[in-house]
Amino acid sequence: MNLDKTAVQISKDLKPVVFVGAYAAIQHGVTRSTRDIDIALATPKTDEELEKLGYQVNEERGKRIVRTKDGTKIDIYTKDVSGISIEEIFASALAIQKAGTTIKIVCLEALLLRKMRAGRPQDNEDLRRLCRLHWKKIRWDLVESMARSLETVRLRQYVTALS
Repeated sequence: MNLDKTAVQISKDLKPVVFVGAYAAIQHGVTRSTRDIDIALATPKTDEELEKLGYQVNEERGKRIVRTKDGTKIDIYTKDVSGISIEEIFASALAIQKAGTTIKIVCLEALLLRKMRAGRPQDNEDLRRLCRLHWKKIRWDLVESMARSLETVRLRQYVTALS
């Protein structure tokens, strides 16, 4: 799967969109692979709208599954991303260029919180790598505006231990 090509196509088809998962982590410098792409949509799309654009919408094991034209699974967030509102995700997103197309990825701070909240082994590894790569660039005021109770303290302790 060519992630950049897929991301460009998704950006063109479903705009406005922000990439919020592994693809965003990769763009922030984490070396890893992924089998799906996580996106935030400002405006939800119906199954019919997605199918008109060439996306496949099916039910697998009782869950709605959306796949791109090339079969890549897409997880779509329309209300919040790991407790961070869609509005905050879009307001703080970073614009990058891929194949002459501007695409948006989640900011480092929201990605760190998302990975910390998920707590799965791959998310913990992504968090560790992101903290090592970017500990000097973290905008703590932005973390605090998105964080719950003691999350900022927890993240600061984690970053300090790794830097």
